[in-house]
Amino acid sequence: MIRVGVAGIPLSCKDRTNRDGIIYTKNLGLSAMEIQFARGFISDDEAAELKDVAEKCDIEMFVHSPYYIHLIGDESNVEMSKNKIRKSMHLADIMGAKLLTVHTGYYGRLSRKKAMERMVKNLRFLRDEFKSEGIEIPIGIETMGKREVFGSIDEVIEVCKRVHGIVPVLDVGHIHARGNGCLNEKEDFQAVFDKVSDLEMNHYLIHVTGVKYDRDGELYHVPIRKGDMPVLKMMECIVENDYNVTLISESPILEHDAVYAQILLDRAMEMSK
Repeated sequence: MIRVGVAGIPLSCKDRTNRDGIIYTKNLGLSAMEIQFARGFISDDEAAELKDVAEKCDIEMFVHSPYYIHLIGDESNVEMSKNKIRKSMHLADIMGAKLLTVHTGYYGRLSRKKAMERMVKNLRFLRDEFKSEGIEIPIGIETMGKREVFGSIDEVIEVCKRVHGIVPVLDVGHIHARGNGCLNEKEDFQAVFDKVSDLEMNHYLIHVTGVKYDRDGELYHVPIRKGDMPVLKMMECIVENDYNVTLISESPILEHDAVYAQILLDRAMEMSK
């Protein structure tokens, strides 16, 4: 199954609440939403209400923890990050979310090996804590676009192999930017799926947007049509392999590019017949 949705409340939604955002997303013909905690958390009561609304609207729910997470930093940064992830996971559990996405952290002066050791240690600690509480929602580690940040696709895959219950969130714009424009053909997108095949995933969460970049990786997000990554090629790859995928638009023109992604998906489906 393939679903398409938005990261946060659609920009054109008049009432700026998550509840209205879910309903508006449904009315746009979309089928997924990622609740964003970049600007703060919601109450437990609101999370329970969102679960009810999403189920009635058949909107698949995801949660994104606050953007500033530093799981490989010093002790104070790591503890602050763990608390943000704990609060995010608590709300995701109430909400019935399918996955919690988290960022990683800057290497700083750490070697790649030391950064990996810290990331594995801290994620394993959180995974064990959540499991002891009966929470089975996967923690999704996002592939990151800047080369100074932990989160190349190979690093994310290694973490997932070493810590059961951690899964990759494939931000294809970030992969493209970090690889200096590496996703150009259908085969390039296939190579991404081939890389994660050892994880034997039955569902992929994919973030999609256009992106500007330089030799150091991502600079900023742009609308899909203003980037140089051929999203239609990715859609063709997904359709041909019948992958179970949720595509979340993180474009500056949020729902407009989600609808555009749906159009590209429909085009790929027609081409496959």
